[in-house]
Amino acid sequence: MSQTTASHPFVPDPIEYEPPKVVESLKQGWIGTYQAIAVVAALFAGMEATLITLAKTAEPDSHPPLRWSTSRIQNTTLALAYVALICSIGSIMSALKIIDGLGHMTFRNAVKPPLLLPVDWTHQRASYLMKSFGVTGNFRQLMYHCVGSLLVSGLCALLQILFYIWQHEATSVAIVASVAIAVASWPILVMFS
Repeated sequence: MSQTTASHPFVPDPIEYEPPKVVESLKQGWIGTYQAIAVVAALFAGMEATLITLAKTAEPDSHPPLRWSTSRIQNTTLALAYVALICSIGSIMSALKIIDGLGHMTFRNAVKPPLLLPVDWTHQRASYLMKSFGVTGNFRQLMYHCVGSLLVSGLCALLQILFYIWQHEATSVAIVASVAIAVASWPILVMFS
């Protein structure tokens, strides 16, 4: 039971504020999701930085460890690596800002006058309910940026793998790998549609 302040007997004490259980559950779920995104994006960034290093560092025979048949394919693969690295870093930064914002959500709602819940929010998406608790505007844009950047990084990584396989493996292996990459990229492509 929340206490009331001495000066305003009918206004709940902000220290005792607790968000509705549904809102708290969504908040905790989103925090877990964006923590996972930050970890995966960090792994992508490490992988891409390693690929760039391998492609740029010459071995004693003056060839980089990763070899391509043409400089055009090498440049395309490196461009995809840089795009994936940059997008992964952007995804990490967005995820950290989102996690921080969700962590402050209870405090912000305790000190501001409560908004009315949307009418019939049960027939809407979860984000519709969360708008009443401060998940709007730039915060929503960060969420889209975070997920979109991670999807671009994943797609770039899959394309790099595809280029490398077609350059260095037998045709039968490349065909099987292409099918596997098409299946693996399906969720990414669906998210963009």
